[in-house]
Formats: sequence, C-alpha cells, structure tokens
Amino acid sequence: MKPGIYVHIPFCEQRCYYCAFTIAVSPDHTYEPYVRRIVREIEISQFIDEPETIFFGGGTPSIIKAEFLETILRALPGGGTGAKELSLEANPGTLPAENLKVYRDIGINRISLGAQSFNDRDLETAGRLHKSSDVIGDFESLRRFGFSNINIDLIAGLPNQTISGWSENLDWIGRLRPEHVSIYMLDEEENSAWGKKGGRTPIDEELVRFYTDATDRLGNLGYVHYEISNWALPGFECAHNLKYWTGVPYRSFGVSANSFDGQYRFWNSSSLKEYADMVDSGSLPIAGRELLTRQMRLDEAFLLGLRQTRGFNIWRVAEDLGIQYPSGWFAAIEEMQRAGWVEFDGGVLRLAPAGWLLAGSITEELLWPTLLSTLSTSEATP
Repeated sequence: MKPGIYVHIPFCEQRCYYCAFTIAVSPDHTYEPYVRRIVREIEISQFIDEPETIFFGGGTPSIIKAEFLETILRALPGGGTGAKELSLEANPGTLPAENLKVYRDIGINRISLGAQSFNDRDLETAGRLHKSSDVIGDFESLRRFGFSNINIDLIAGLPNQTISGWSENLDWIGRLRPEHVSIYMLDEEENSAWGKKGGRTPIDEELVRFYTDATDRLGNLGYVHYEISNWALPGFECAHNLKYWTGVPYRSFGVSANSFDGQYRFWNSSSLKEYADMVDSGSLPIAGRELLTRQMRLDEAFLLGLRQTRGFNIWRVAEDLGIQYPSGWFAAIEEMQRAGWVEFDGGVLRLAPAGWLLAGSITEELLWPTLLSTLSTSEATP
C-alpha cells in the first residue's frame, strides 16, 4: 500500500487557549525560509515513494501563500500529482478567493475547516479570531470553487458551552452538509493556556450529552460513524488518517513532524531554530527514533483498532505478534460484553456505543496486566 505524507506548517495568527501543538506566531517574512527548508528536507531525505495521500497540517497552513504549498508539492515524489486525497487544514477567515483558485488548480481536493463552533461566544472563549459568519462564508466559497470534500472540526465541552449552543452546532452541520465531521472532546492539555491556568474542567455528564447528541443526530443525517471522533458521508472517510489508524507507513516533513516506516517511529525537532540549523547544515532534523517493540505494537493494535467503530480482528493481531490469549482474558471480554461496553463475535472485537467514551480505560483493562504478560513466540489459541 502506498504511504501517506504529512507536511507540518506551524504558523498561526495566535495560539488558541486549548492548543498544545507545535506552532509559531511569526511574521510573514519567516514563511518563505521555512518552506525552502521543507523542500531541502525532502531532498535530504531521499524519500522516493509516491504518496497516496498528502496532508498539510499545522498550525494554519492556509495563512501562507498558496504558491508556497505548490512549491512543497512539486518537491514531493511524483510532484504530488498521483495522490488520490490531498488535504489542507484551514482556519475560517483565511481563505481568500485567489487562494482557493490556486488550491483547486494544484490538486488540493479536501479542505478541513477548523470551525470549532458556530457560536460566537464559544469562539471568543476559545481564543479564536473568527466568527461563525466566517465559517459559513468560507464554506459557501469552497462550494463555489468546486470543493466537494469538506471536513468541519467541532470541539465539544468548551467552558460554559451549553446544550442549546451545542445543538446549534449540529443544526449547522445539517444545513451545510459537509462530507466529513470531526468532533473532539475538550482536553485541557498541559501545555495549553487553559492547562497552565488549571481552567474549568467540563462536567462528565455534559460531555456525554454532547457526544451522544452528536452521534444520534449525525447518524440521522446519514453520516457513518467510522472512528470515535469522526463521521463521514459514505465514501468520504479520511484516507490519510485511516493510514495512521491501520499501521500503514507514512513520512512527515517539517518541524516536530512524526514518521513511521513500518518498524521505526522517528520525529523531527520541535524547535524551529534547531530544525533550521540542522536542515541548513545538510542533516535530517530528526530528534529521536525508536523501534516499535512487540509490546508497543500490541498497545497500538488495540488502541487504534478499538478507536475504529468496525473494530479489529484479534486473531490477526495474535498471528502478527505471536501472542496467546489466556482463558481469563476471554472472561474479561465476556464481562465487558455484559456491561454493554464491547461487542465480540469470536473474531472481531469492537467497542459498543456505551464504550466509545471509555476507549482508553477499556483498552488499558484489556491489556494490563494479563495480556501483556503473555507476549511469547507461540501461536494464539482460544
């Protein structure tokens, strides 16, 4: 299977209160040198596999000149022309018509619009610069320029967010009908402004209500719930993210970018200065590298497999990793089935709807300590 390529554009107009990603609030004149260094990193890497998917993430890739994105694309194997899905993350209010024309012409065919909310009070609370009218206006502009694969990001559980306000977000999804919807439960990351201040933690009951309302209403609108945080109209699942969730190798470029070659995971420096110095000296800006052990692969097989609503085949994992499932482990599965948290047909294990918001805890319960202690070279037997 062809790999995916991710390109990190760290620049933002400001840091949102909930954000803990590697970003830079920098003047415009810093954009072009960074783009040149990404092109140089691609050259140094000698990566030659043509990608099936390309994803420009950030940060806010849409605040740099569209021509800079074209420069990066042309430096990738195959010039980016063979990618079936070419995604761009964009913030509302950063999509002038001249950029949309360039995006369309260079092959970008999927836009992920970081709306986060259609409620202006919620947007102000989150430190967003745009208004709900910007989201709607940009969405309509994207349609006029022929973009037929649009994702809208929403955040559930913003401080002081109300049930009625959340319902308004879902109303707008029904009106606009984007092809894809991503809903993220607020997580006060340690490095975010809210995390450092010890901001208000949303009440669990509120988060459950936000999530279940979204699940019910999006389902009624025809969206397929294919991953815990993601819904798509049939055929519009994010092909790039599916590579992450199914263990397909991917290559990433830019500051703090993470890559996986099938055996090793490696990551670039998160310091813009260090990234620049290493690339300028002709070195790959890799800050760390690790071989995925069998234990790490087992962790990820369960964590990523259970995040997908279709689940995963436990026997395929057992065969790949050479593990045995002890009888006591199946007893734990039965208990979880009785509790309504998981569904198991003897081969495929998946989360039941009641388990979607408990994915982390359920995965930990399934792995520790019984299953991880059985790692061996023998085949799995029921």
